[in-house]
Amino acid sequence: MPYRFARDRENYELYASGGVFYSAPGHAAFPVRLANEIFGRCMALWDADGEGRRCTLYDPCCGGAYHLATLAYFQWDRLARIAASDIDPDILALGARNLSLLTVDGLDRRIAELDDLFRQFGKASHATALENARILRRRLVAFTRDHPVETRTFRADATDQNAVRAGLAGTAVDIVITDLPYGQRSRWHADTVALNAAQDPVRQMLDSLLPVLAPGAVVAVAATKRTRIEHEGYRRAGRFSLGKRQTVFLQPRG
Repeated sequence: MPYRFARDRENYELYASGGVFYSAPGHAAFPVRLANEIFGRCMALWDADGEGRRCTLYDPCCGGAYHLATLAYFQWDRLARIAASDIDPDILALGARNLSLLTVDGLDRRIAELDDLFRQFGKASHATALENARILRRRLVAFTRDHPVETRTFRADATDQNAVRAGLAGTAVDIVITDLPYGQRSRWHADTVALNAAQDPVRQMLDSLLPVLAPGAVVAVAATKRTRIEHEGYRRAGRFSLGKRQTVFLQPRG
């Protein structure tokens, strides 16, 4: 798959999961370059006139929100707010910590944590993470001087339309980027409404999103190539594959 928007092979060490950004065992980090490519393709569809609008970005299966937090450092000028939800309260807490790194106060707390770790253990990895956090802080100060990016996390089952609408509290979503549970390291939660009703969770998630999407919104769903991603309420606006993963771009009809 040729990259169209994230063509440069940058050094992503600053953004390593488990360095400055928080991680948890068993939760894989979504590739930074791929997240930027997906976002670029979404924006090309949403802002086709090239007006440079800022969007509301949402992930209904956010996990640790690593991809959302790192993406913001590359796409700050195009973001107005980020919303993130998950059914699992423990992983959602991790997501909230990662999104806190989009504020100077949150990054200062992380710097203090890393400084304490380095003082206790003296590991080279802690020293590297501490230096990277300071670099990111300088960038964040410049970003926030222009405008802050609002963040919101809330607990919701992605297949429960009422929970999604309540959590967003009237906020219309322009871009959805979500990485579906694959069944290997992650899977749909046992309490998911769709599973308990013997329904397809992908279809039910797309159902839940329709009422909260703004006109012209774009939904990008990353999943295994064998996952069926379609819904009569959407038209397919694009698709690409990379390795074992596909990403399908949908826009609501009408």
